[in-house]
Amino acid sequence: MKAFLSLPIFLLLAISTLVLSSPSSAAPLGPHSGDYLVQIRNDLSGGWATILEVHCKSKGGGDLGSHWISSGERFTVRFHNDRCVSTEYWCKLNWDEHSKSKSHGGNYRFFNCDESFLQSCGFQECTWKVQDDGIYLHDLHGLQDVKYYNWQT
Repeated sequence: MKAFLSLPIFLLLAISTLVLSSPSSAAPLGPHSGDYLVQIRNDLSGGWATILEVHCKSKGGGDLGSHWISSGERFTVRFHNDRCVSTEYWCKLNWDEHSKSKSHGGNYRFFNCDESFLQSCGFQECTWKVQDDGIYLHDLHGLQDVKYYNWQT
């Protein structure tokens, strides 16, 4: 009788071990999977007349279109990322400095899956501030705005 009860327990353990050790067909989640928020705020001087043009695209080709943001306003992108391995968002920014008849702009990477970048964003929220002298990332880890980019033009 004792051997009879041991056999089902042995079979149950053997099957469980096989099931748990077999490779899963589901894609593994990346180390930083989850919901993300990217905000680009127009903090340019010159008041409401200083319009910032923002045109963003994802590395995979998703085009978010052109948006015109007044001073003090922000452009926001929300997305869910199951595997944060190669996700990137690039944005082209343009604005005119009317007092000097000069244009500024360029293409800038506003999101990537680099560990130190995600840490600056608190692994969920990346807030950018566009200012006259460049583009700043609000570092949630250090609780300060850090100049990330100079204007390309």
